[in-house]
Amino acid sequence: MVTGFRESRRRQRRKQRLFLAKFSTVLVALVLLGFFAYETGTAFAQREVRSLRKEVAALKLQLNGIDSENQNLAAQLRGAKDQLVDWNKRYEQDVPTGEAKGLFSSLIRRLDEGVPAKRLDFVIREVNASGKCSNQPTERRFILPTDEKRAANNWVGFANTSIVITGQGVPATDGDGRPQPWFDSGKEIYIKFTRAGGKTNELKGLLPLSYGVVMGDTEWRFNIVAGPRGFVIVSGDSCEYP
Repeated sequence: MVTGFRESRRRQRRKQRLFLAKFSTVLVALVLLGFFAYETGTAFAQREVRSLRKEVAALKLQLNGIDSENQNLAAQLRGAKDQLVDWNKRYEQDVPTGEAKGLFSSLIRRLDEGVPAKRLDFVIREVNASGKCSNQPTERRFILPTDEKRAANNWVGFANTSIVITGQGVPATDGDGRPQPWFDSGKEIYIKFTRAGGKTNELKGLLPLSYGVVMGDTEWRFNIVAGPRGFVIVSGDSCEYP
């Protein structure tokens, strides 16, 4: 009986050792599995971190490039603004306005017509503000026609008819809008100056009008105003030229 009891206890101890061995094996396996999973996760995380760091570095480079490009564009914009200011200043300084613009246009036209630049420069340098005039203007009047028909009383001559002045106006109208045989002094008129040899100058505008015609070394200065109904009065004075 004692022998049976001892055998029973030995079997029980063997079972306990087997259980402990199995438990230890399972525990070790679990620990190894956890360690492998941890290492695997750590390696994966490290790869992800390295990848993210590379992306961050690439984004930083891209951002630096964009920032550099923005600075370059800002510098170009400042340069363009400075250039615009400079061009505006040059435009204000170099481009004529007002009376100077009209004078510049006349100079260009005369150059295109073949007048030498030296001749124009000489005339501009020699001319003075008033000039020596006779101060004894001659006054003549003529009927300003409203059509292109030539008649004996619709022109005048100066300098022994070396300068012939004619013109044309817009017909006046009555209360019903019917045209009248005289010109409307409130509308633009057309005046034509014909010099000996056939050269002409034309003038258009509202009365009164002023104009100068050069004949050799003499400048005739004309003033044209409205006269009695249908007439214009022309006064001309001779001055030294230039």
